[in-house]
Amino acid sequence: MNVIILPGSGCAPTRSCNHYAWLERALIDRGVTDDVRLTTPSMPDADVCRRHIWVPHCENELRCDANTVIVGHSSGAVCAMRVAERNAVRGIVLVAGYDDDLGDATERASGYFDDAFDYGKIASNCSRGIECVIGTRDSLVPAAIQLALAKKLGARESVSETRDHFFTPPAEEIFDAVKRFL
Repeated sequence: MNVIILPGSGCAPTRSCNHYAWLERALIDRGVTDDVRLTTPSMPDADVCRRHIWVPHCENELRCDANTVIVGHSSGAVCAMRVAERNAVRGIVLVAGYDDDLGDATERASGYFDDAFDYGKIASNCSRGIECVIGTRDSLVPAAIQLALAKKLGARESVSETRDHFFTPPAEEIFDAVKRFL
C-alpha cells in the first residue's frame, strides 16, 4: 500500500504545514507503509489548487494506482475525490472534505466545482472504501457539510468533537483511518 498526502490550499512548504509531516512519519515509523508520497517543497499552484493542475499531478507525478490510499485535507480532499472519479484506487481519506465552493471565490476558481461530482463512480473506484474524518468544531468547513458528503459517498465517518480543521498534530484520527485500509 502507498499513501499520497494532498494538502489544503496555501500549504507551502507542505511538510511545515498542519499535520502532514507528522502523518508521514507516523505511517512510516509505525509500520503502516514505507511508501508515503507528497510533493515537496509544495504542490504546484499551492494557493488556488487548480483541478487541471492538481489531478494530473496526482496521476503522473505522485503515481496514484490501485494500491494507493489518498489522504486529502480540505482542498486536497476535493482533489482526492476528482482523482478517484478517474482512477481505481485502494481508498480515499477525506479530512475536512466538502463538495461545493463554500461561497469562496478562490474555491470557485479552482475548477473542481464546474461540474457535478459522480459520487457513485468515486465510491466504485475505491476498492476498499472511503473514510471521512470530520471535526465538529471546524471553523472553515461546517461539520454539517462534511457529514452530508460522507452520506453521499457511503463513507465511514470518524467524528472528532474537539478538532478544528485538523490544523495541528498529532492527528491520530487520520492515522487510524489510513490504517483501516491495510
